[in-house]
Amino acid sequence: MFKAARLAKIKEVLLDRGQVDVSTLSALLNVSDVTIRSDLEQLEKEKFVYRTYGGAVLNEDHLKQQSMQDAITGASLDYDKNKEMVGQIAADMVRDNEWIFLGPGTTCYYVAKALLNRENVNVVTNNLYVAGALAQNPKSNVMVTGGTMVHSEMSLTGDLFSRFLKNIFIAKAFIGVGGVDFDSGFTVSNTLESNVYQKIKKISKELIIVADQTKFGHTSLTSIGPLTTVDAVITNDDIPEDYKSYFFQQGIRIFTSYRIKPSSIKSVEE
Repeated sequence: MFKAARLAKIKEVLLDRGQVDVSTLSALLNVSDVTIRSDLEQLEKEKFVYRTYGGAVLNEDHLKQQSMQDAITGASLDYDKNKEMVGQIAADMVRDNEWIFLGPGTTCYYVAKALLNRENVNVVTNNLYVAGALAQNPKSNVMVTGGTMVHSEMSLTGDLFSRFLKNIFIAKAFIGVGGVDFDSGFTVSNTLESNVYQKIKKISKELIIVADQTKFGHTSLTSIGPLTTVDAVITNDDIPEDYKSYFFQQGIRIFTSYRIKPSSIKSVEE
């Protein structure tokens, strides 16, 4: 199991239970106590937990205060665990030294946040939230596009954005959307975002949608294409089963976070 996925599962346990011991996590995730202690040490550095003798306790005060806030935008948004898990899965797909694009929206911010402890990260972005997050990682290589600001998204677009992309090639492009629907396809909140998508699609080897479970079955203003227009989708495990089946039948890879139910934890302890 990849470390990012394991950390996401540990966070789910703590969000459900409030506290957990090392032996329970070790049995649940089928890894050694040493590995779990290392994971808890990282989560303590992130201020997600307080480590205790033999386990950890959720840092609820930090969760209440945690926000998207940076020197570039000055913006602040509430913590979203579903988007965080999507971001962790996306970050785990990024290979060292490859160039990726992170598009508009807060979900892409969470991808950037999950890359904060990574080395050899190369990012092109028009998302000022993303730029602010990655500014905290001195080992990241970040190129911010030019363009006219879309204030509602804190992103850049327009002619300068298009000119910036000339002769640039991207291995993976991560795009957030406002809606995922069988009839409407992938939709975004304005035509400027749609233009960004069309430009990025032409220069990217792999196009990946990042959308938490709340986006499924909803439609935003402008379509960027049918559900078959992308290479992969990253979301949460709790999306409707018919969407999972559809993507599988169409040969579109789908990656979901795994939600650990309290009942499964109880059975391990017993």
